[in-house]
Amino acid sequence: MTIKATSPEVKQIIDDLQDNVDLPIDLDKIINNEGNIRTRPANYGNKFDGRIEYISDKNIFILYHPKLISPRVRFSIAHELGHFYIPEHRKLLLSGKSHNSKAGFISNKRLEREADEFASHLLVPESYLNELLFKKTFLTLKDLLKLANELQVSATAMTIRYVKMTPEPCAVILSQEGQQKFYLASEEMEYTGFQWRGCKDIPWNSASAKASKNQGSGEVFEEETDSGVWFSKRKRERKIWEEAFPLGYTGLVLTLLSDPSYNG
Repeated sequence: MTIKATSPEVKQIIDDLQDNVDLPIDLDKIINNEGNIRTRPANYGNKFDGRIEYISDKNIFILYHPKLISPRVRFSIAHELGHFYIPEHRKLLLSGKSHNSKAGFISNKRLEREADEFASHLLVPESYLNELLFKKTFLTLKDLLKLANELQVSATAMTIRYVKMTPEPCAVILSQEGQQKFYLASEEMEYTGFQWRGCKDIPWNSASAKASKNQGSGEVFEEETDSGVWFSKRKRERKIWEEAFPLGYTGLVLTLLSDPSYNG
């Protein structure tokens, strides 16, 4: 089923927004062009990643976000813009419903996942990725971290967009304190027969487990491993390459699995 964030209607909204700004996407320009969004950057602590609400008597939307702008905060702001632009979400805001958002693909709530999808599509344009993959179809996690920095977007959003669009067999996993929170495989990865085991526990001796124990290191942990460590047993196991990166001190780890034996 096509989710609201990637429906033709919303995709056109995203395309129109991207037509008016250069890379990295200028979120301030998008907000200012709307005219009825007011931002409230401040030190909110751990209360929320972001929040947007509608003030009916003034006919304006208030977007609250942390004062210090980082790629993670930019993603959170784009996430709140998803609630503003996705028609169903906007209707809820106009009806007076608002909530504190947790962006970053770790929420199980449909509206939050849809806003995450909107943010990743907005900040990492499809045309940009198509041009990139035309030049080089295979990217490592280190490559993706560098690109995320150039686009000023979260590493998670950059990696998920890559996995969705690449012709290479690969998969992205987001885990927190050893527990899987998000999993996505590329079409080619699924086609070649790799079936996710459905296990929530991250393998104890994996590069991802090492990354989890080294929060804030800024290091990419990588190693070759057997496919059976991560995927359901097959008649013939393959060697797969695992790269894992701890996302600051959040307890989150971003993992990219790829099949080095793939030859198209």
